[in-house]
Amino acid sequence: MKKSFAVLVGCFLLSGCIPEENQNNKIVLSEEDRQALESASTTKEQITYLYQNFEPVLNRDDTLKGVDADENGIRDDIDEFINALVIPENERDFFRQNARYLQTVFDYDYSGGTEIDAEIAYAHAVKYDVVINCLIQLNLDWDDATGSRRMLDAMTLNTKLRSQHYTSYNKTLDGSAFEILEPTGDDCE
Repeated sequence: MKKSFAVLVGCFLLSGCIPEENQNNKIVLSEEDRQALESASTTKEQITYLYQNFEPVLNRDDTLKGVDADENGIRDDIDEFINALVIPENERDFFRQNARYLQTVFDYDYSGGTEIDAEIAYAHAVKYDVVINCLIQLNLDWDDATGSRRMLDAMTLNTKLRSQHYTSYNKTLDGSAFEILEPTGDDCE
């Protein structure tokens, strides 16, 4: 009996107490999960539910960019969370567009503090206007969409390395002024 218990405890420790369906970094929704998501009144509530129930799916490896096996510009674990949302496809595309934008912050090392670093950070930040314009174009609820986006961003910046890199990017932008670009009507990818 004691040996069986020790083996069971060892299995839990090795697996990190992650349910079997989540060990392969996939979100597998039960009927109960689907009902909970469908009954949520906001996208932010859905993301909160998914995080509370599928948090082990999040990538926490020691790489800056994480895994993007399908090379769609979105880290695979974040893509899992976005794909699990019960929302119209055009709204899902907005969150994908935002995730792709954030992922590109990791393409350059802003930590040098040089003028070139600042120029590249500024050029990157200006591209974010298109994401905001897509939010406006889709006529999404501003508070829910930005709150949901921020939650997904926090999930993306979920390791010390990733958050330090993003902090370096933001520090490089400190004091920058931006002129917001007008929506083109074709800002959503």
